[in-house]
Amino acid sequence: MPATEQQSLIEYSAIVPCRNEAGNIPILVQQIDAALKKLTDKYEIIIVNDNSSDNSSEVLAGLEKTYQKLRHIDRRINPGVGYTKREGFASAKGKYIITMDGDLSHEPEEIPRFVALLDKYDLICGSRYVKTATAEMSFFREAISGVFNFFFRTLVGIPIKDMTSGFRVFKKEIVDNVHLKSTGFGIYVEIPMKAHLKGYRITEVPITHHKRIKGVSKLNFFKQGPEYVKVALEALVIKLHLKKNF
Repeated sequence: MPATEQQSLIEYSAIVPCRNEAGNIPILVQQIDAALKKLTDKYEIIIVNDNSSDNSSEVLAGLEKTYQKLRHIDRRINPGVGYTKREGFASAKGKYIITMDGDLSHEPEEIPRFVALLDKYDLICGSRYVKTATAEMSFFREAISGVFNFFFRTLVGIPIKDMTSGFRVFKKEIVDNVHLKSTGFGIYVEIPMKAHLKGYRITEVPITHHKRIKGVSKLNFFKQGPEYVKVALEALVIKLHLKKNF
């Protein structure tokens, strides 16, 4: 079957970056599969296993025998969620991309609420900071996240309250048409910022965000902060350049 014909058979590509998430992957795959089955049979689930030192690869290989829509990618070089997501995007065959975190912090059953907005918007962001959203977060993490998000909104002028959420649904053409460079968590900020500057329509919906139960978080705001700021400054330069050329 030609690649273009095969791609036309896929509507949604759910992409999840994972590193040492063997304890969470089976539940997450089951939940995503159940949620997407309610929408269509034209979907795929891509778990990108980023240099895990646990038995994630073996767990995923076993799950592929049960879930026909699942495939996984094992990465052995260049660790980092930015590299990981970009590899997932390049591998995706769907018209629409669904991204989630691999720690069970998101609820796949909320995906249909995102999908329902795709006729009006190009990128729908899950948000912990809009009305009716709930988030199980420590006061410290919520405060630091709030500071970063305020900085991003003010600097670039993007009308999104939660720039660092990993739960999103968007048209694949966005990642095909913007140049993503982040190697780490900066990619969470880079995607909506550059999509906004390209003129794509963006909105956000409230989500339920849970604390991690198994495994260890890979996010460190003090370590990733400089990358966030770097992405924001690049977006500001692009914005100023666009204004200059109008």
